[in-house]
Amino acid sequence: MDVDKELHLWRNALTALVRGEQCVLLVVVASDGSSPGRAGFKALVTSEGALFGSIGGGSMEHKLVELAKVRMTQISGGSPEVRRNPAATDPAHVRSSARDPAEVLMSEAEAFPFLKRQVHRADEPTDRSGMICSGEQTVVFFHLDQTVLPLLKHITGHLVNGRSVAVQLGPTGMRTDDIPGPSEHLAFQRNSDTDWTFSERLGVEQRMVILGAGHVGLALSRTMNQLGFHVHLMDDRADLNTMDANQWAQKRSVVEYETIGHIISDDPELYVVLVSFGYRTDDILVRQLIRKRFKYLGMMGSVEKIKTLMDGLRKDGFTEEEIDRVRAPIGVPIGSKTPEEIAVSIAAEIIGVKNSTAFRDSVPARGRDDSPE
Repeated sequence: MDVDKELHLWRNALTALVRGEQCVLLVVVASDGSSPGRAGFKALVTSEGALFGSIGGGSMEHKLVELAKVRMTQISGGSPEVRRNPAATDPAHVRSSARDPAEVLMSEAEAFPFLKRQVHRADEPTDRSGMICSGEQTVVFFHLDQTVLPLLKHITGHLVNGRSVAVQLGPTGMRTDDIPGPSEHLAFQRNSDTDWTFSERLGVEQRMVILGAGHVGLALSRTMNQLGFHVHLMDDRADLNTMDANQWAQKRSVVEYETIGHIISDDPELYVVLVSFGYRTDDILVRQLIRKRFKYLGMMGSVEKIKTLMDGLRKDGFTEEEIDRVRAPIGVPIGSKTPEEIAVSIAAEIIGVKNSTAFRDSVPARGRDDSPE
């Protein structure tokens, strides 16, 4: 979840608890294959029936939300009637010979917190979700009541002030910053249904530097902002109308390109995109950045321009390993022509890198000609 969505969910949890309600926090702690819910997806169900966030949608989410409501009622001393999910028995989705997944879930009594594995295949005998998209996900159901108010205030306070906060869920409860943050954005360790931990560092934004505040930089800022990235836009031209019009970059700076190597430091989590004014400025920039370590370094340009620039780097002693760090021409080959189309192409490639898909290595870095000069 991006930072704004995280804050919205945790704020609503805090508000509900302050009003005296109970909540169940549903978190996708692991996912595999074509699962609609990815690790880190969250949904909040309140005892008044409100729902915030999502763990993937569809019949699976509906069923698990109903289960959360049932469990809340049960621990309050009630005995609700089991509500069935009609989609779960639709022959188009599941085998009619198997037990209704909703009925199986509702008939199982477990104490909070508990894990639910959901397999999205019609032939799954035990943990069938009612969906047939393949893949699977594991969801933790975590009960929130007034005892966790201090922790929720701590979490929301950090997110409001732009600070990250480590959160850990486990069979014994919830913990925050007294734990070591996971080396990755999130981590799930499971030895058994009663011996597991899920750790996540909330408030960590994906960060991007865009070098070039022209029309492509403007369109890319908008697209990446909508995808939850924190965008820092840089250009060496003052009073640039497209820089002034850019309301999507969280930070805008006029810099000297000749000193960019001192401005941008090594950062293995940073995405750097070169869409500057032309060949000369791209050459100045890439020579200073190519030996740094980034999550992603990409440069826009035609095949001929990229070849000329890379040949110049080789002539001046840059190694093939260093040159191969640059994705160029940048973006997915979709025949992009307009700035908005180019932005979509670049964004698609970056999302592939962010999600660590094999796709990022399937498109040749050189050999396309759908990028402008």
